[in-house]
Amino acid sequence: MNSIDKIILPEKVLRDTFKVFRDYGNQFLEACALWVGVDSKDIFYIKEVWFPLQENSMIDYYVSDIDVHLINVKLNKKNYSAIAQLHSHPNGAFHSCIDDEYPILTLPGSFSIVIPDFANVPIKSSLNEMVVYRLIFNEWKLQSKEEVKKLFKIVE
Repeated sequence: MNSIDKIILPEKVLRDTFKVFRDYGNQFLEACALWVGVDSKDIFYIKEVWFPLQENSMIDYYVSDIDVHLINVKLNKKNYSAIAQLHSHPNGAFHSCIDDEYPILTLPGSFSIVIPDFANVPIKSSLNEMVVYRLIFNEWKLQSKEEVKKLFKIVE
């Protein structure tokens, strides 16, 4: 994942992610998702959004160890990789200590994305609203808005 420098994100995947996050948000609950797909050299092609089995509250979500294992089994069966874990926040977007300590994705170069306001932000400006972190040397590093714009390309 470290060598990935472009991520192709279908607008449908983005819309599907936001729809589910908004549905949870309507119940005042955070939600979690994974963007999965395939890589070719330094480009990652997101193919699907997955919503793991999760327990949700207004301030966090929880995915059990067995469910993380099942995600990995499914990834292997489909010859997919997970490039990003995402979750919603009720207000501002930031990476909490829980996000730092208990990620689903642990491969160097993986992304952790936080979406504010239970994803009640315009899809067209969503890259500006998201807070994006990348796992570099076992630490989640905040990516600048410029880096995010260079990394992610939203396609029809």
